[in-house]
Amino acid sequence: MRQTKNKGDTVVIRSNTVNEDGANYKYKLYMQESGNVASYKIPLYSIGIEMTDRDGNYTEARVADVFSDIGKALVFYERLVSNLATPLNLPYILEDEMC
Repeated sequence: MRQTKNKGDTVVIRSNTVNEDGANYKYKLYMQESGNVASYKIPLYSIGIEMTDRDGNYTEARVADVFSDIGKALVFYERLVSNLATPLNLPYILEDEMC
């Protein structure tokens, strides 16, 4: 799903919502052009996860500008969605991916 540009020229490339065992998971893959001098205008990809458990507790996490390759970003994103990654374990999964 591709959406229009938002504040800060951030574009949502993909979004998925999954309901499992009373919990609601929302995943988003974002793209934003870099404004840094060394990587000016290079598309950078970020991932966000929101989760509301069956008791109504809400958590969220976002890892910003972690990929510059759309292929790698999509593979990582799809793996998060298919394995129902939570906001709490997103940084650890990313750390394992980067090693």
